Amino acid sequence: MAPHEREFRNVFALVSRGIKSVSTEGMRRLGLHPGQNFLLEELWREDRQTPGELARRIGVEVPTVTRTTQRMEAAGLLTRIPDEHDRRVVRIGLTDRGRALRDELPDLLDRAAGRALAGLTDPERAQLVGLLRRIAENLHNPAAGDRSAGH
Repeated sequence: MAPHEREFRNVFALVSRGIKSVSTEGMRRLGLHPGQNFLLEELWREDRQTPGELARRIGVEVPTVTRTTQRMEAAGLLTRIPDEHDRRVVRIGLTDRGRALRDELPDLLDRAAGRALAGLTDPERAQLVGLLRRIAENLHNPAAGDRSAGH
């Protein structure tokens, strides 16, 4: 492995753990666990989705969504609703408590991001976001690995 790849991997892991740590502190105060924010955000966009739809939208497996929604239902954030057209299908819906977090959670996550970006100028922030977007595209495009060989 080339030094830049190793350095990227190590620094990215450090940043990822740091963001998760800062976000987790605030999320716990709201009664949430890491990762539950992704389900809430999808349900705020479109309530009453099936576990399969949610899994596809956030890029995880259905059993992961099932476990997470069960935990969130026990916490009073979500409810399981039988589909009106097909009783075999379950939809995941927000409770009032889950909807109310829409006012607090995004601000909390924005503050964590602001802390991470402290001291960077607006152009530096824009450049960083652009580079991270390219990295995300590389990771989601299998052919991207072929282009980077030898660089």
